[in-house]
Amino acid sequence: MSNRRPEADPDIAPSARNTITLAATLGYLFDAYAINIYGMTLALIALEFNASLQTMGIIGSIFIAGYMLGSCVFGMLGDRFGRKKTLGVSIFAYGSVTALTGFAATPAQFAVGRFFTGVGGGGELTVGVPYVVEAWDSKRRGLGAGLMFAGYALGVVYAALVSALVLETFGWRAMYFLAALPAVVILFVRMQLEESPAYTAMVAHLAQTKQARPSFWTALKGSASLRRNLVWGSLIYVSLACIYYAETVFVVQLMVAVHKLTNASAIVTLGLFNVSMFAFSILGGMLSDRIGRKPAGLILIVALALALWIMFSTSSVPLFILFGCVAFAGIGGSWAIGMVYVAELFPTEVRGSGYGWSVALGRLPSIFVPAAVAWVAGVAPGGMSDAMKYSCVVLICAFVAYLFGPETLKSKRRTG
Repeated sequence: MSNRRPEADPDIAPSARNTITLAATLGYLFDAYAINIYGMTLALIALEFNASLQTMGIIGSIFIAGYMLGSCVFGMLGDRFGRKKTLGVSIFAYGSVTALTGFAATPAQFAVGRFFTGVGGGGELTVGVPYVVEAWDSKRRGLGAGLMFAGYALGVVYAALVSALVLETFGWRAMYFLAALPAVVILFVRMQLEESPAYTAMVAHLAQTKQARPSFWTALKGSASLRRNLVWGSLIYVSLACIYYAETVFVVQLMVAVHKLTNASAIVTLGLFNVSMFAFSILGGMLSDRIGRKPAGLILIVALALALWIMFSTSSVPLFILFGCVAFAGIGGSWAIGMVYVAELFPTEVRGSGYGWSVALGRLPSIFVPAAVAWVAGVAPGGMSDAMKYSCVVLICAFVAYLFGPETLKSKRRTG
């Protein structure tokens, strides 16, 4: 986009900005619930369906495939029809499908339900992040993205609490049926929102100048910098998506099998990890506002790799929990920084598409992560611990992107 229009900070009332952020945070909270109940219910589902660990890993990969498809589709729809409307469709889709998945009678039916849950859920991230980023001024966007990802961490805690209250008494299906309630509530909240101010201004500008709305593919063809930015954004999401699924799909089962925790205790511990992730998603976003996206991203990636290596190398339960909290803090901070950084790599006109395709391309290798972790666990001497420990090598992708990509925080860009 050679004649890219300069972007000003949004002209938006703090109350409207906060409402957008709250709505995106609540939506991401529910998205986390829909994603993470799979890991919490995996053992019971496998037992009922007489499914192997490898089969459950494949189902996890099928979900990620759906999420990848939803990421690029909803991102482009967000550029075409607006952030508010598209996000509402996403919320309704993954909420209703998650509830319907509770009726699955075979592993194949369950896999289909998880695929379409992923398709709908893909829109929460790829429309929600541009929505929040466009509502905050450039020097505080890290905080906005951190608050949104904090909702994800709270969603895992919420899922853990629901699991503790419901799972043993009512079974795994109840966890999926209950997804319908928050979906309806959050959909209602989304209907009260304003459209993104940056998106509204962009549409008005195009109408005033009688310009056609740019296609993402046309923009990529005409801009080498956008093509490079798509590479950097995709590399970051290779790391973020792969490391998240590598460490979360089987972590409850690992705590039960390796560290001899009860299933309930393991879920409570996962909740503790996510409290840590909640706190540092906000702090990590704020750090990127203070020192820049690139240095903050590099610091968190290195800290995360070290914490994961120690976490899955120790046989001590207290040490495992301590470094688990540090590792999940690193995941939260890395996601918050990655969210705002990748969104800032693209202009408003194609932000949803650019962000969506970065997420989708980054998730492509993550489709195979659950199945790959299950396979490595079957052949490595240390089993699942080794499989999850070795997965930290994927963080090299984000390290390279932050090292060679552009700084996007205005006050930290080089001038002259």
